[in-house]
Amino acid sequence: MKKIFPIGISGFVFLLASCGGNNSSENNKKEISGKEVYESNCTSCHGGDGKLGLMGAKDLAVTAMDENACIEIIKNGKGAMAPFKALLSDEQISAVAKYVMTLKK
Repeated sequence: MKKIFPIGISGFVFLLASCGGNNSSENNKKEISGKEVYESNCTSCHGGDGKLGLMGAKDLAVTAMDENACIEIIKNGKGAMAPFKALLSDEQISAVAKYVMTLKK
């Protein structure tokens, strides 16, 4: 019986993993959830309903900002809010801005 070298098995497993099971066009079609991105990145200061106001965070339920202004602040930051352009994609930022608009009362 022949011995199979671990390197050969590892290479075969790597080849299988890199070739199959991932349909990128299917993954690209998945809609980005602004609510999920907001909950992961914004609730610690703005709260789940946008009203927390921790460390000077604005009350998003009463903001006069439109979606475009919101996008600019998410990207570039303002006051104590750090910019998120290096952490979130343009699609994620846009999705968060759309979600923030739903928090307005």
